[in-house]
Amino acid sequence: MKQKLLEDLKQIRKNDFYGNSDLEIKLKDLLFPTSTEELTLDLSNVTSAFYGLMLKNIGNEIGLDKIDEISKSTFYDLGKAKSEQCQIKMNNIAKDTTTYFIVLASAIFNASPEYTFKIIEFTKEITIFELNGVDRYLRILKELEISDYVTFPTLIPFMEGIKDYFEINSTIEYDLQYIEGTNETKCIYKFNLL
Repeated sequence: MKQKLLEDLKQIRKNDFYGNSDLEIKLKDLLFPTSTEELTLDLSNVTSAFYGLMLKNIGNEIGLDKIDEISKSTFYDLGKAKSEQCQIKMNNIAKDTTTYFIVLASAIFNASPEYTFKIIEFTKEITIFELNGVDRYLRILKELEISDYVTFPTLIPFMEGIKDYFEINSTIEYDLQYIEGTNETKCIYKFNLL
């Protein structure tokens, strides 16, 4: 699988210069991801670490009481950014409750591999889905001992960004459950068109 991944990423890595082939072989053998899954999970870990370390440093510099606000505004902006990406990819994307899941699915496919989803209802008027899995943001914030300063689920501001970008007149509701002794969550999201 590593060879296929090396081949798939050959174009991106084409300008790398190792100086000698022994070093290239050694580094690729020891450090290059062995599979697409490993690559994706490593990228996810880096993303969550960046988020958590950024919040920790903000807390240290300007106060722990500020990190929730920063987290919310970051996720809100991400919701708007992913909405714009979906709008570009899907010229006629619906502007109803199904849009929430469509935009979220694009984020899960590209950046949140730990989540699995289950669509419960998917209509223009009502969309309900369940997300399960490791919450990478909860995990890093717990490791950094700052999880008590951030509102969960962190995806609510993401959903609000979608709502505002597409001007969807709807409610956003959720039911969050923490899986005891893990960094896993189960959250049911419900959107009702008004």
